[in-house]
This record gives sequence, structure tokens and C-alpha cells, in this order.
Amino acid sequence: MIDRVQGYFGFTRVPFGRNLAPSMLHQHHSHREAAARIAWCINNRAIGVVTGEVGSGKTVALKGAVASLDPARFTVIYQPNPEVGMRGLYDRIVTSLGGTPKFHLAALATRRPPRWPRRSTNGEGLRPS
Repeated sequence: MIDRVQGYFGFTRVPFGRNLAPSMLHQHHSHREAAARIAWCINNRAIGVVTGEVGSGKTVALKGAVASLDPARFTVIYQPNPEVGMRGLYDRIVTSLGGTPKFHLAALATRRPPRWPRRSTNGEGLRPS
């Protein structure tokens, strides 16, 4: 089917694909708004989550917003499947940042947590343990 469309219109390559430059994408109002919100997250060093219906342009907005980022300074973590759960999300984040996920509580604790202060015996309040 694609071959017939390309032949009919004289295209030398598929005109629509995932490898289009962000400048080649249609930028309607919703796209610009999503890209502005993503840029706000980037500028404020915030974590952002983009949600929406299938085909609503989430990936296109993300690509457009992060296209100009310096890959040496920013790590974009894209999780297209929302059904991976917290463990899958944790795995994706840690792996994307170059680490090895550890799923056991003992492996996550790198140091002993501080102890709660004890009440002094002379009634002067709290004293460290």
C-alpha cells in the first residue's frame, strides 16, 4: 500500500514517519501549549508527566520540546507504556541514568538511618542518642 501511495504521488521516501525533524511537524495550539509546559518543567528542573489519548500528539510535543536540549546536560527518559507499574518505572529511570536497579530493601539502604532522639532523664527535653 505504501509503495502505491509513493508511486502515485512521486515520493522518493515515505513522507510521514517517526524520524521527521521537529521543525517539519505541524504545530497547532495544543502542541504549542504542551511544548511550553514541557519547557517550563525543563527550565524549573521539575519532573513532568505528559498524558493523553492515543494519537493526541504526546510524543510529537515531547520531541519538539527536547530537540534543542544538550544531551550532555539533560537526560530524557521516555516511558511509553504506562502499565509497567512503579517497579518498571523505577527500573527505566535508574537504567537510563546508568545505574543498576536494586529491588530489595536492604540493597536500597546505603547507610544506617539516624536514630530518634531520646528524652533525657532530668526532664530537660530531647537529647541525641
